[in-house]
Amino acid sequence: MSSNEIAEARRQLRRILKLLIDSEEGLLGAMIIDIKEGLSLEFVPREEALESDVGPIADEEAIAGTLKESHDKIQELVSPDRLNLGKLSKVVIEGDTGIVIIQTLKEEAVLLLYGKKNTKIGFVYTLLNEVLGKIEEYTKKSISLPS
Repeated sequence: MSSNEIAEARRQLRRILKLLIDSEEGLLGAMIIDIKEGLSLEFVPREEALESDVGPIADEEAIAGTLKESHDKIQELVSPDRLNLGKLSKVVIEGDTGIVIIQTLKEEAVLLLYGKKNTKIGFVYTLLNEVLGKIEEYTKKSISLPS
């Protein structure tokens, strides 16, 4: 894949993530994280998120590293020798002031959506199901090495 194709895939990925967070007023941002490497691939915050009391305090790479470790532990928890829940798909974390939805993607990546406490999680799930295939497609292209 050429570097132009990779750049276009990243533009499309950012566009979809922006549409997703703009579709639900409670959502404040989205990140795509390579959990194999623990690196942030894309970070799309809503403009008002930067002034919110919910969302990333640390830099993106610190969050990516923490999510990698957490994802590995949750994957272990749902494994056949623990809870036997099958392949990890989604995790929702609710705090006092906000929520996080972590969606496992193909290609060893995850989508992290964060928002205010009043985020309509069911609506976000519906939206996510509509765009998940494209997010996975563009994520796969985004982490490809240029040829």
